[in-house]
Amino acid sequence: MILLDTNIIIDLIGGGEHHGAQWSRRTYERFTEAEQFGCNLIVVAELAAEGAPANEVFRRFDTFRIEVLELDVEGAFAAGRAHRAYRKRGGARTAILADFLIAGHAEALGAPLMTRDRRLGTYFPNLPLITPETHP
Repeated sequence: MILLDTNIIIDLIGGGEHHGAQWSRRTYERFTEAEQFGCNLIVVAELAAEGAPANEVFRRFDTFRIEVLELDVEGAFAAGRAHRAYRKRGGARTAILADFLIAGHAEALGAPLMTRDRRLGTYFPNLPLITPETHP
């Protein structure tokens, strides 16, 4: 299982021709034969905030074989620990970051996270990341 970050799913279902979207589609294709893909309800909320209609999102999830998974307690605690470290390093946001909830979930699942945000490795050093830097 590979967990997909919101930026990857936006690239897959929203199209776009910027360099990041091209990388996302190409890298997704590299893993389609061997892997299952998932996201969580945090990603769904972020897609809704972008204005994506629910019926279209879930139709595209089927097309791209993306399973929606529920965040568990272990993932939530991993996110909270990362947010605490972020605040200790001077991070200004007091509300927990959605990216931490997504990465914490991946860590709890033992699944790599496909994202264009390599900074997550700072807060989740044991989480395998699939990024443009690690998989050019």
